[in-house]
Amino acid sequence: MRRPSPAGIEESGAATFPQELTMADTFDYIVVGAGSAGAAVAARLTENGQRTVLLLEAGPPDTNLWTRMPAGVIQVLQQGKVTRSFFTQPDPQMNDRRIYWPRGWVVGGSSTVNGMIWVHGTPREYDLWAEDGCPGWAYADLKPWFKRIEDYTAGDAQHRGRGGPVTVTEFKPVDALPDAFLDSVQAAGVAPRVKDHNERGFGGSYLQFNTRNGIRCNTRMAYLDPARGRQNLTIKTGALVGRVLIEGRRAVGVRAHVDGRESDFRATREVILCGGAFNSPQLLELSGIGRRDVLAAAGVPLLHELPMVGENLSEHVYSPMMFRAKPEVSWNRQLSSPLGQAVLGARWLLKRDGPLSSVTITAQAFAPSQPGGKDAELKIQVQQVSSPGNRGAGKIVLDDFPGITIASFQIRPRSRGHSHIASTDPAADPVMVSNHFTHPDDLQACLLALKMSRRVAGAGPMARLIDEEIRPGPKAASDEALAAYLRATGATAYHPVGTCRIGTDAAQSVVDAQLRVHGLQGLRVADASVMPTIASTNTNAIAIVIGERAADFIQHCAD
Repeated sequence: MRRPSPAGIEESGAATFPQELTMADTFDYIVVGAGSAGAAVAARLTENGQRTVLLLEAGPPDTNLWTRMPAGVIQVLQQGKVTRSFFTQPDPQMNDRRIYWPRGWVVGGSSTVNGMIWVHGTPREYDLWAEDGCPGWAYADLKPWFKRIEDYTAGDAQHRGRGGPVTVTEFKPVDALPDAFLDSVQAAGVAPRVKDHNERGFGGSYLQFNTRNGIRCNTRMAYLDPARGRQNLTIKTGALVGRVLIEGRRAVGVRAHVDGRESDFRATREVILCGGAFNSPQLLELSGIGRRDVLAAAGVPLLHELPMVGENLSEHVYSPMMFRAKPEVSWNRQLSSPLGQAVLGARWLLKRDGPLSSVTITAQAFAPSQPGGKDAELKIQVQQVSSPGNRGAGKIVLDDFPGITIASFQIRPRSRGHSHIASTDPAADPVMVSNHFTHPDDLQACLLALKMSRRVAGAGPMARLIDEEIRPGPKAASDEALAAYLRATGATAYHPVGTCRIGTDAAQSVVDAQLRVHGLQGLRVADASVMPTIASTNTNAIAIVIGERAADFIQHCAD
């Protein structure tokens, strides 16, 4: 068996590695995708030095300056250098718009390009996972893993982790808006103000970011940087995997386009897919694993029928309300002017704090849909900027007046879409159908969240900081008008999950409770695609936990 070179981790460009990786290369494990989960899987599997791991990433190394600065996410999305821009098919429920769905295409995956909002999730929703065919995935099972992965020294040690690989930091207010928002959330009867929303996934508090000394702490920093120099871990970037190699009922490797040619890499133990909610089902289907009708239409021979591959796609509908506000609490002018940017940039460089240490969202609340409810069903958050657009592709422009945003969404949407291949080309985008608002509960929940946002804006100290509602504006007073606003402007929250869901029934799921693909050996999926529903308003923390648990399952099988 080949052992990687003494150089340890390689994040080389495509032209510098052909002599290192050859057709005969064999590893114990091959991990496809160096993102939120994949980085954790690869790092954990190589800790004891006894197993060789090849980590393949289709995107480039994480060397972009803007990925380091938290507020740089705006530039990252605009540049598109380390993201892959997916779009849904025209959605009839959303005025036939094609919704923008960017994903990370770089070492660290979406943890390198996301908003760094650190949320454990809603305990009740995880318990529903366990009740619905996912034994071992209840909140009591997952809480130790959330604690294991994080280093949050400001939290209660009973609920929060210390010393883990991912550094978590609470935002420190620079003006009155975050406190005004949280006090008004409580005054409006939406949710209580709490010290730490991650203690039980309920109430409102300052945002928590996975940042370290004001710098994004993605999974490259948290997991792969400490693994640098391990001789048993090889990372190859610019490697587009086109199929999993199957012999009999066992995965034995992958075929990837590397250095201008196709190469096969063998795995003596397992292949672990960590491509995310779009690329993991895509790779299964390209390998002949999935729905019979989908594979036939795409021209892929069926090797193993699993009807739920690519199904069960779930995503939030993100809806903002914009307000003209007092100049002292809006960051529009500072972030739009060269002088303001220079001042904020100098502050970040010298002190690693201020507006550039956030993503302009500074506080959030997890609320029940009914007064007195004990479980969060809706999320609202305050953003210290406003924009005429809503998470679309291209340049992001802020309003030329002092504005703020209160955005909201339903935590657990009931509508389901799907993502499937349409050809045998691994570089082609899958066909994504969002199906937002096809379940009637979803539209009603989002309407309720918009009304809550208005209540918060008009309550307590927020009322003193807001001059007027700009979008959708006071004319949108009826449910019909608000529903029209949702359909015309609603966007995804960049939290797609569910297309390779966990379950005990192979007819209703893709992987079992240990993330093994039903009916095959040596093949697992470990990323957000395995989530049966969205249990967390922001999915990065649970995606990392999924990666950690995959490595743990594998190690217990190997021991």
